[in-house]
Amino acid sequence: MALRNRAAVLVGLKDLGPLSAVDPAGAESAYRPGDRVGIFTLVQNTFAETLLGDRDKHLDVVLSVHRRACGTGRVLVTVTTVVRVHNLLGHLYMIPVRPLHRRIAPAVLASLAR
Repeated sequence: MALRNRAAVLVGLKDLGPLSAVDPAGAESAYRPGDRVGIFTLVQNTFAETLLGDRDKHLDVVLSVHRRACGTGRVLVTVTTVVRVHNLLGHLYMIPVRPLHRRIAPAVLASLAR
C-alpha cells in the first residue's frame, strides 16, 4: 500500500493510508456508515454482509464481505469486489491491481479462517 500511495499521489489520486489502519480487536458495533475502516469507507454493516467502498476520480470501488452459516458451526465467507472505471487512468490503474487482488483476497480470507 505504501508503494501504491506514493505512486498514486504523483498522478493526482488519493493516498488511501495503510491497510493496517483497522483495529482487529475493535467491536464491529463501534463502526458506523461513513467511518473509515482501513483504506475504505463503511457503507453498510449487517450480520450477513459488510459493504465497504471508496470513490476517486479514476474509479469507484465497492467491496462486499458476505458471511453465511453452513451448519456444523462453520461459516462461509465470500469477498466480492465491484469496480466502476471512469477514465483511461482508471483502466491503466487496474492493469497491475487486478492480478494483485486475485492474490490478496484469498490471503486475507485464509488469515480470517485462522
